[in-house]
Amino acid sequence: MLAAAIPTRSTPDETQILGLLGGLLVLAFFSNRVSRVSRIPDLLILMLTGVILGPVLGWLAIPDLASFTEYLGTLALILILFEAGTEIRLRDTLRHFPPGMLFAALSFGTSFTAVAYAGKLLLGLSTHNSLLLGAVLGCVSGTIVIPVLQQLGIRGPVSVVLVLEAALGDVIGVITVGSLTAIAEGDPLMSGLLKGLLTRTFIAIAAAVVAGFFWSRARWRFRTDRFGSVLHVGVVLVVYGVTRVIGGSGLLAVLAFGLTLANTHGRKDTPREETGALVFHSDLSFLVRSFFFVLLGASVELIGRAYILATFAILAGLVVARIASVLALRVTTMRTMSKSERELLSGLLPRGLVNAVLAIQVAGRVPALDFLPAMTFTVLVVTNLLMVFATWRSRPKEGALQPEIDSALQASARHSQRACRLPQ
Repeated sequence: MLAAAIPTRSTPDETQILGLLGGLLVLAFFSNRVSRVSRIPDLLILMLTGVILGPVLGWLAIPDLASFTEYLGTLALILILFEAGTEIRLRDTLRHFPPGMLFAALSFGTSFTAVAYAGKLLLGLSTHNSLLLGAVLGCVSGTIVIPVLQQLGIRGPVSVVLVLEAALGDVIGVITVGSLTAIAEGDPLMSGLLKGLLTRTFIAIAAAVVAGFFWSRARWRFRTDRFGSVLHVGVVLVVYGVTRVIGGSGLLAVLAFGLTLANTHGRKDTPREETGALVFHSDLSFLVRSFFFVLLGASVELIGRAYILATFAILAGLVVARIASVLALRVTTMRTMSKSERELLSGLLPRGLVNAVLAIQVAGRVPALDFLPAMTFTVLVVTNLLMVFATWRSRPKEGALQPEIDSALQASARHSQRACRLPQ
């Protein structure tokens, strides 16, 4: 299976390590350019590179690679979700919120149920561990979906639904996993899960709003400092850490913190200062996320026979759940949806960064789920290939121009260009 098992070979010297880091940065840059043209997620290229450098050649023989990968992935999620929050304008988004929230709930709920049922039926997992499996694989990756929408030039209600699902999916998955891991085996699952979801959500939002209110009025004092952007990142990390300590969802907190900063009326930065901060966040996010996917590929092996059937069943369940969610959305709120729009909605189900990070975290805490990073790696690759097929079918006709993009998609597209210039 895909487990953290790196061949023990001679450790590269300082020159080799620095040369390898430089080569990976060059690879990440050109992979991102290729993805913008071909729509092939460059995370696939980066993970393949990690597989070659790790299990094949043994050049990435780093002690405790799985733990390092987990921390790196969490840092990438913090940076990405914060910048996603800064691009959300509540006044423009709220009018499109009901169908987007409905689809996010349908998509996660049906996928969560299908994966959990497959885990209990085919792998013999306990109910608690089956739900953890479903929570890890239940959400789509917003950092992949949003840039794809921008490349396709999609506009209208469908684009808004996909943007809101992408923005909410990662957070729903993180809160659900966090709530489930806080419940001990044998405790009431449903009441414990509901209590955990509500508690983590309330604490995170309250902490983020308070912190955002004060920081929106204090940060302008440091706007002329050479390293003001570094201070800004430090505050974001402090918000994440403090929220985790007091029992809230740290990732939801950084998303809400960014949203609060973007929608409060504190003193605004000048365009030049705002551009500098965005460039710093963008480059840092690109660097961290690129290395994460290379290290993820370096720490895995092929999935074992005992889990092949369950993995294919989970993939089938994710596809069926996605189609069912699209049909339910059409029946309830979007009856004018065209066939091509339904196909696009059905095909955009990629798993990505948040799923990989959650899989590593859960596997480290629950020994019965030590196979989860391997299974998640396989699901991630297959769902991204399905997305590539769906986007190729949805290519706009030659000469068709997009006259206008809905304001919610416009904000998320800017985020994908400036804050998510990352492996897709």
